[in-house]
Amino acid sequence: MGHLRENRVTAIILAGGKSSRFGKDKATFRVASHSLTFYQYKKLKKIFKSIYISTKKDKFEFKAKKLFDRNRSYLPIFSLVNAIKKFNNIFVIPVDVPLLSENSIQKLLKKRAISNNSPFIGVYNRKELKKLQQNITSGNYSPRIGKKSITIKEEELLNLNYYQDYKKNRVKIEKAVVKVFKKK
Repeated sequence: MGHLRENRVTAIILAGGKSSRFGKDKATFRVASHSLTFYQYKKLKKIFKSIYISTKKDKFEFKAKKLFDRNRSYLPIFSLVNAIKKFNNIFVIPVDVPLLSENSIQKLLKKRAISNNSPFIGVYNRKELKKLQQNITSGNYSPRIGKKSITIKEEELLNLNYYQDYKKNRVKIEKAVVKVFKKK
């Protein structure tokens, strides 16, 4: 039943943003009585042996390893670079992408790829650090570096930029959260 848990790749939950467009901190935002961060953590725990939360400060209601991003900027590219400097292979997912399925995560892992429609989701390797740093130096804050990518279903990539995004998709999101906490 299921897959073996991944031990060569460290999962990183990007949870250090400002959430200014959303209006409240998405990392601690509660859905079906759980924070988005705890939900992502529980989902990833079924797949990965090692999980870190990339954050500016410790604001979480549960114990988990943190990777503190000391960069003054809130751009996720800096959190990605910070994680790659620490770990050789990482799987990265933003806290505010609640519908990415375990199946899609497994596909990204198997292909060691990123999502072609959302490059802050996927697998990165320390060998790619130089290219990412070159992007930053040239003022390009995207992690697009010519890396292998695969298409993930658009509905799985729902990004909660605005509270309205949550309200519009509340039922689907709550169902996904409840499902993760139901499973043992």
